[in-house]
Parts: sequence; structure tokens; C-alpha cells
Amino acid sequence: MRHAVITGGSRGIGLAVAVELDTRGWGVFLVSQHSERLAAASARMKHPAGTFAVDLGNGEEAARTAAVAVSQALGAIDLLVLNAGIFVEEPLITIQEETFRRTLAVNLDANLFLARHLLPLLRKGERPRIVIVGSTAAYGAYPPGPAYGVAKWALRGLAVELRHELKADRIGVTFLAPGGTLTDMWDEGEAPPDRLLQPRDTAVIVAALTELSEQAVVDEVILRPMLGDVH
Repeated sequence: MRHAVITGGSRGIGLAVAVELDTRGWGVFLVSQHSERLAAASARMKHPAGTFAVDLGNGEEAARTAAVAVSQALGAIDLLVLNAGIFVEEPLITIQEETFRRTLAVNLDANLFLARHLLPLLRKGERPRIVIVGSTAAYGAYPPGPAYGVAKWALRGLAVELRHELKADRIGVTFLAPGGTLTDMWDEGEAPPDRLLQPRDTAVIVAALTELSEQAVVDEVILRPMLGDVH
């Protein structure tokens, strides 16, 4: 059985990825800061591999403790899905330093720290891959949440650099950028459901990436609603 670790795995896109992989026979280990939601999400799985509740925005030590929990449950990782994120609506010229730094800590820093600490387990995996779930906010100005946009631009850069550094280990890295998706990040009534992607749309792509040959790596995927992004 192949195993995946998914951050932000208790809801939204992360949960959809977990469900999709679980139906395909993967063991899934879920990481989130919401312990009750984690328990509910894990209960839905046929092949639960474990859960760990932690706020990944609390620096490298939080990532290290998560990696220790994963290593205690699994001997190898075949897929790491870095999906956890937060969204803040605040102009850059007025955003508080603490809010800006936390936006970067969760959406950017945590991904590097967790990937780094889980690297020994990834090296033991079967065709190991890292999928970094970004956003189409990484390709242009993003007025609804400019700090979020800054973080996603930087996250895209992180994916490019990790892809270069890890290819010698035969660990593929993909930056997957979905547009607006119908999750609880969107306020009720803010956009018609038919103008947004479904969480499973991203999940199906993640699963498909794992079915490629060992020699094949998709560097980048952009996924948008049919009528374009909703801003």
C-alpha cells in the first residue's frame, strides 16, 4: 500500500484529496490544526494511516513535531500533499505585521519546513512525489487577498527550487494551482456555486499525478473555473 501525508486534510481540498486517494487504496495520514475535524475526516477513511493536530504556522518546531508523528506511524511516504493555508482580506498597505507574517508562515514557510523534515521518509517511498497546492493567485494581482497572493507567488518559487534540488533524489515536485474552489473559505452567497471549482476537481488531478511513470513529472498545473477566476 502506498501512503500519503496531507496537510490541511480535515476539510476542503485537503479532505477531498484524502477521500480520492483512500478510494484508490492509499493509506492517508492527515495533518491539520482542527483536532475534531481531523477525527471526523479520519473516520471516513477505509485506510486511515493516522492523524496529527498541529498549527503549522508556529514555525519549524511545529513541522518537526508533525514529522515525528508521521515517522512513528509510517516507514515511508510516497506522496506529500502540502495544502494547508489561510486567507486574509486586508490591503498590503494597512495589514498588520503579525497578520502578514502569519499569512507567510502558514502558506509558505510551513511547506518548506515540513518537506525538509519528511525528506528521509520520502526518499524511501515508491516513486515519491510532492504536490504543493497553490493558487491562481500566484499568476497575477489578487485584490481579494493580496497577502495571500504574495504568499502563493513565493510558494510557486519554492516549488520551482525544490523541484530542482530534489530531482537527484528522484522526488518529483508539482505546483498545482486551482482557481476559486467551493470550500468554506468562500462566504455563503459570495459566488454562485457553478462559478467555482469543486474540491474533487483538484483531488482527481493529484491522484492522476501519482499514476505517471517514474520518469514523468508535471512541474505545474493551472486549473480554473470554466468562465475564469472569480475575484
